[in-house]
Amino acid sequence: MEIITDCVSPHVREVREGHMQLVWREPVKAQERARVVAWSCHCRSTVYELCCVGGQAYIRRTEYDDGGGERACETYRWAYKKAVEVWSALLRGQAV
Repeated sequence: MEIITDCVSPHVREVREGHMQLVWREPVKAQERARVVAWSCHCRSTVYELCCVGGQAYIRRTEYDDGGGERACETYRWAYKKAVEVWSALLRGQAV
């Protein structure tokens, strides 16, 4: 039997033992326009986005509540290659 789902973006897996702890902080420049190049599925209350701006990249985490509110925070900025490595670890449950 084939299972059909509306989800087309990846889901972040459960955190694994020995995971990397990311530092989440308030957005540095709220008015800055970053290009979102990858994102996790929006079917969950927490959505992650891999963002690029000014030759650097970072991960944005947005938590949505039942009342329609949201809270965003982001990681430090890295070179794009490093950010992609951290992004991959996050999706595999090896970072949180």
